[in-house]
Amino acid sequence: MSAQVSRKGQEITVVISQTSVEATTEIEIPLGITRGRLLRIIADKTAGSASNIDPILGIATNPAGSNIVFEQGTGAVTIDNQIVGGATFSTSSGSLFYRPKPDGSADNAVTTILHILVGW
Repeated sequence: MSAQVSRKGQEITVVISQTSVEATTEIEIPLGITRGRLLRIIADKTAGSASNIDPILGIATNPAGSNIVFEQGTGAVTIDNQIVGGATFSTSSGSLFYRPKPDGSADNAVTTILHILVGW
């Protein structure tokens, strides 16, 4: 599993490629910033037995409650959400934590793209 983080000015693009993904699979995304806005998330289940993915992104491992930046809520094979105004986050670690949360066994592959703007 890998998260490729690229930055151009105030814009950050994160491309995450994961294999052997199950419901609890999580990846830390080292952004190197403490405040930002998630503008868009695109997630695609590219292989595996799961019917859907139901992504969650947060400022702490196993995001819950006030640590959640984005939570899909309704699973789908492909997720594409553009968040008007962006979902703001503040993280002292400079990292976000991502789980694609497939509803099947551990044989899934997921590719995810995040568009993030630095600061608020």
